[in-house]
Amino acid sequence: MRLTPPCPSIDFSTQDVYGNPIKLSEYKGKKVMLAFFRDAACPFCNFRVYELTQKYKTWKDKDFEIIAVFSSPADEVRRYVAKHPRPFRIISDTDLNIYNQYGVEHSATALFKALFFKLPRIIKGMIKGGYPQPNPNVKLVPADFLINPMGKIEHVWYGRDTSDHMPMDQVNHFIKS
Repeated sequence: MRLTPPCPSIDFSTQDVYGNPIKLSEYKGKKVMLAFFRDAACPFCNFRVYELTQKYKTWKDKDFEIIAVFSSPADEVRRYVAKHPRPFRIISDTDLNIYNQYGVEHSATALFKALFFKLPRIIKGMIKGGYPQPNPNVKLVPADFLINPMGKIEHVWYGRDTSDHMPMDQVNHFIKS
């Protein structure tokens, strides 16, 4: 079920892809983007992580953090997404527990829309290291959540296709507000 802001964020406690503990509630006092991706080999996902990595350089001094969640096992995330240093935390959620708590959806239609209409983005993602691999969660649709310093979700973005994330302008506005 989709979350509708404003609403409390849903706390979770797990490990990042390096085995370090991470808990959402530890980020109280900061603005947070909780970004859900499909899988580590996904070209769309790799390109978005590249974009976030580039933008983070200007965001880090503004008490803003990013937590990226992938459905792939941690070793795959390290092999594809984290093979380049990332300035933010990355989580592997193979059981989709966090995905389900946040109402992240599955859609074959969203997958086909992305494949047919977003070919340039696929190519950019492949250049950044993402090459499609078999994945049981290939129909996961990205979702982004902007959480304020009090731990409340202020903005949500449920993707319309498997390449669709919250526009960077919306993220920038949230950071500045």
